Amino acid sequence: MPTRSAITLTALLAAAGLAVAGLIATGDYGTPPAAAAVSNVLRCGTVVDPTGYNRGPLTANLAVALLADTRLTAETQLTAGVAGIPGGRPSRADASTLDTMAVELMGYSGSRLSADAEAFAVAELNYDPAGPVDASYAQRLEAAILGLQRDCPDGARLGQR
Repeated sequence: MPTRSAITLTALLAAAGLAVAGLIATGDYGTPPAAAAVSNVLRCGTVVDPTGYNRGPLTANLAVALLADTRLTAETQLTAGVAGIPGGRPSRADASTLDTMAVELMGYSGSRLSADAEAFAVAELNYDPAGPVDASYAQRLEAAILGLQRDCPDGARLGQR
């Protein structure tokens, strides 16, 4: 199993385990506790990794900026005749950014940003930039990045600089 798939699976299993533990603790097997959903909301200012960027905190805004930059790089590559995300051949740096941000933005709920982050993670996992790439997911991946940019406009502007 590729490392990224193992990390993704581990994160999903951990989230599922926390949900089950919460149900067992409350004894309410019909509906999950409301506190669990509220505490896991992703917002643009949420720190998703305290040391994930240049030895400093990686926020959702910064993750969106990095993804916006990756998307713009891929568009530039495509214009120059080099296939980026749409052509199924992202650069190593772009593939690394996509993989890392998918893992960092997973596991949140309760907001539009959380839902869009989940859509991005699913599209990125199916696209699989580390290879072999399934280019049929390129459009969904780019749409998911645009959704994140819409949700966090400050991050989108930062990525376009």
